[in-house]
Amino acid sequence: MFHHVKDLQFNARVSRPDPRFANLLLEQFGGENGELAAAMQYFTQAFGAKVPHPDKYDMLMDIATEEFSHLEIVGATIQMLLKGVNGELKNAADSSEIMQVLNGKAAKEDIIHAAVFANPQFGIITGGGVTPRNSQGIP
Repeated sequence: MFHHVKDLQFNARVSRPDPRFANLLLEQFGGENGELAAAMQYFTQAFGAKVPHPDKYDMLMDIATEEFSHLEIVGATIQMLLKGVNGELKNAADSSEIMQVLNGKAAKEDIIHAAVFANPQFGIITGGGVTPRNSQGIP
């Protein structure tokens, strides 16, 4: 059973929005060796130990629970790094290499529509928040 404490164990702070660093932190959040992967590994290992080694089961479940607290801290930090970045994200996208290669507004609109159609459920599934994905968008 879990008990959720409303306050973060550590006070995560950021000085300004930074979408690039937020993207890097996604690797720590949901990447192959991130906090979510660690929590899931300890959970699955714990279930195999429950009957033959109850003391090991308890230890592994405690570790898995601790990994979830790390996940909460990393997720909160990502959210803070993305707060209020709409204008900055637009400016970064407009000046990125891919936009410099494209010719005109119509081409840019085509790229945006292609991205939406590639995964139309993205907005529904994520709710605009942190998702258990690595920095490349892979769950």
